[in-house]
Amino acid sequence: MRVPLTLLEVVGLRPRLDDALTALQELRLAEVVTIVDPGETPPDLADLIARTDAVMALVDRSGTGTVLSNDALRTTLDQLEPPLAKLLAEEEQLRGEAEALPRSIEALDALQPLVPELGRLDDRQLANLGLASMALVLDDPDLRVVPELARQLAELLGRGHLMVTSAATPGSPVGCLLILRRGDLPEVDALLGTERIVEVGVPAAYAGKSLRATVDAMRERLTALPGERDRVRAYLAATVRPVAGSLHATIAALRARAERAVAATQADLSSRTFVLRLWVPAKQTAVVEQALVDRLGRAVAVERLDTGGQAEDQPVLLRNRTGWQPFQQLVGLLSWPARGDLDPTGLTALALPLFFGVMVGDIVYGTLLLAAGWWLRSHWAKKSTLSEVGRVMLLGGAWTVLFGLLYGEALGSLGHSIGMPALWFYRGGPTALQPLLLFSLAIGLVHVVMGLLLGVWTAARGHHRRHLASKVGTLLVLGGLFGVAGVAAAGFPAEVLTPAVAALVVGVVVACVSQGALGLLLGPLDLLGALGNVLSYLRLAAVGLASTYLAEVANQLGARGPLLLGVLVATLFHALNLALAAFSPTIQALRLHYVEFFGQFYEGGGRLFAPLGGSVVRGPESERVTSLPSATTNSPEPVPAGAPV
Repeated sequence: MRVPLTLLEVVGLRPRLDDALTALQELRLAEVVTIVDPGETPPDLADLIARTDAVMALVDRSGTGTVLSNDALRTTLDQLEPPLAKLLAEEEQLRGEAEALPRSIEALDALQPLVPELGRLDDRQLANLGLASMALVLDDPDLRVVPELARQLAELLGRGHLMVTSAATPGSPVGCLLILRRGDLPEVDALLGTERIVEVGVPAAYAGKSLRATVDAMRERLTALPGERDRVRAYLAATVRPVAGSLHATIAALRARAERAVAATQADLSSRTFVLRLWVPAKQTAVVEQALVDRLGRAVAVERLDTGGQAEDQPVLLRNRTGWQPFQQLVGLLSWPARGDLDPTGLTALALPLFFGVMVGDIVYGTLLLAAGWWLRSHWAKKSTLSEVGRVMLLGGAWTVLFGLLYGEALGSLGHSIGMPALWFYRGGPTALQPLLLFSLAIGLVHVVMGLLLGVWTAARGHHRRHLASKVGTLLVLGGLFGVAGVAAAGFPAEVLTPAVAALVVGVVVACVSQGALGLLLGPLDLLGALGNVLSYLRLAAVGLASTYLAEVANQLGARGPLLLGVLVATLFHALNLALAAFSPTIQALRLHYVEFFGQFYEGGGRLFAPLGGSVVRGPESERVTSLPSATTNSPEPVPAGAPV
């Protein structure tokens, strides 16, 4: 349900503007309307917030402490940032080494089978022979570097060298072992530097080792790197921890100041006064007025403005029962209600789980969904995303169990095969298709007609005559078609045919007239679209039958072969079917609700109510963050952005 909002105008002495904004920030009940400038955070304050955030990202954002002044905060950050920068650079170096070493090991390890004797020689043994070795890892994504290097080495050294490379594949590093005369080392080093070959040479720590020993040492280093990175992270946390409490409190105060600074730019200022306009929940208006008077006394005047409900920039504040909160977020996933729109949260909470149950309709699947939903609700924090998902799964699972009883399904055909009765009809039976399709169409007709009725109501309330005529015409056409179909199927008496045909004709005329000059073209198209919307609900039957038949396939495969293997195969297929049931029916239900239903009455495009202070996380000793005077301590709870009142 939408919460009515009141527009307040606050006039006060300019020096007391920050006091007024602080009182509003503590209440979290008022959204500041932009009068002059949207505003932005002052650069010096934004810089302090960014620097403090960067430091706080290194430790847990908890603890208590005193709020630091700007100068004290800058001094603290100036002392912390150099050692932190050094430790962060060391961590980045270790991270880069951890990423590079596996590639180097893979490339050099591929060389060992190619040159087993040379791979065991170290630099001292090679020196006795007047030789030297170079182990390289080359990045050669286009397979051009290695042939070019071989060509230039041949020109420079002739036959006085040996070059062995691992197999080259596009995008992979290439290991290269180069044996050459020791006197040729400077020329080869110069060649590699001149050509700027992208290489990761063997680090100095591995010098003098054979190829095999080098690879083994690299592996040992790779194993030790996680401990090295943990040590650096521990030093980072230990460096910040002594002042973490103060920084945590200070960042909350900084954010509160930044929000007030932005809000102050939205006020209309003169040399001596300020004017603020506020959106406030209608039932909380007196609370806001009293808080401003208590804080500013005679230095403020508050007036309620009459907008007649026609303000274009009015935000939306929704109030819904706790069980509907996840569905309110699903409404926002599409778009928040605009001015004049209904809040469709309750209808969404009723329709989506129902559609889900119609499609899945299995007692065992529903029980598993109920268990998963209960686990998510009990093991995750209240109002967290996973907890809200759990609430949706509980409702969907309940409807799934109910329709499983109606269909007589438990693990698909298993329930039917062991004699479990269907309270209505079994979907896998030979005669189930017709009632299932008719049931889906009936749901679609009811859902679309309900949307059209809501569209008639909203159009009449907004005095949109053409929309009103279009919705009425569509309703008459659907009613006429329903009557004609009922007579044709011998379900309705023949006397219904005449009024049904009359309603159909009148509906077509009204729908065409409502479209103006192009009515003869657009009117029939709209009517066909409405009929197509109803037919779209056949997907309820299609998705449900697909789930039923996949479960039956799982049971048939499980019945063949050895018992243990059959149980394993059936379990895997049922798990796949349950996973599909958790996503595909949800998507189809949302699609039907968003397109076929919302399209009849819902415009969307609104924005959520964003009260001052709603996005500021306060520490226990944040700047000027205290309770209101005793006159307002019994006021209702503050309203965070987008939350129910």
